[in-house]
Amino acid sequence: MDQPQPILSVRHLSTCFRTDRGVVTAVDDVSFDLFPGESLGIVGESGCGKSVTSKSIMRLLPEHLSFLRPESQILFDGMNLARADERTMREVRGNRIAMIFQEPMTALNPVFTIGWQLDEALKYHTSLGREGRRQRTIEMLRLVEIPNPEKRIREFPHQLSGGMRQRVLIAMALCCEPEILIADEPTTALDVTIQAQILRLMENLKQRLGTAIVMITHNLGVIAQTCDRVIVMYAGRIVESAPVKQLFHQPRHPYTKALLESIPRMNPGDHGQRLPSIEGIVPSLYDLPPGCRFADRCPRRQPSCVEAEPELEPVDSASLVRCFFPWE
Repeated sequence: MDQPQPILSVRHLSTCFRTDRGVVTAVDDVSFDLFPGESLGIVGESGCGKSVTSKSIMRLLPEHLSFLRPESQILFDGMNLARADERTMREVRGNRIAMIFQEPMTALNPVFTIGWQLDEALKYHTSLGREGRRQRTIEMLRLVEIPNPEKRIREFPHQLSGGMRQRVLIAMALCCEPEILIADEPTTALDVTIQAQILRLMENLKQRLGTAIVMITHNLGVIAQTCDRVIVMYAGRIVESAPVKQLFHQPRHPYTKALLESIPRMNPGDHGQRLPSIEGIVPSLYDLPPGCRFADRCPRRQPSCVEAEPELEPVDSASLVRCFFPWE
């Protein structure tokens, strides 16, 4: 059976920022493929480069503060988005690649109605007339299970709950039926009931529209529930990539293992037990260690780990790991 072709190929993505202390590399040589209809999870602690990776793909970082290194490639439909001009990116953003931003409380413009904000994307990317756009807006709000959408399109963001606003952001991202949806912490600050509804909604939309999803989160429970494959990032690098079931049952990198061990569990006999934590902190990007970036926090550390950085190498046909001792 022929291997499906990726809808998005990221190759050697390196994103740098200009700061008062010099140039710092926030995403360092990241490569991965996304296939049609696939859900790909990207996980890691805060500051590991997850959101910068997504905004680099969308080319949403301020160009006066950041840049992509020359070897960076973001290949989509025969185009290298890393070198595309702004006109091309405007055609791609929101139309073929859409993004759900991290904060539903601030991602919507407070001075415009919900209907106006959805209408804006349809006006730019489709040939629908005014009434057609209105009907499409109502249809999308109904699709994301917002009750009484005919009324809601006349309301402002402050009149909606956090869960409702998150649904509006999903509707806005999907109104042009994009081929790729990037969801950056789509359930942050939502209670568990609304979180479950949002995740169910995204799964239903994926099945209905065939959209490929990149799910960026620090919540491994969300990853287990929604994703087919997982990328684990640490200090701007990919340290492990594997199918979701394999990653949860047989993690290869000690950082992945530590993340999984820190998930709260309701096991008999655990009453009074401290939740395991990862000692130490993510190293500063201004002062990265010479060897493995996780070495200072790693229980498997050996002298070779602080002398050289391991390469991201395959351990089987489906997974990659950046570790000198992946089998322990």
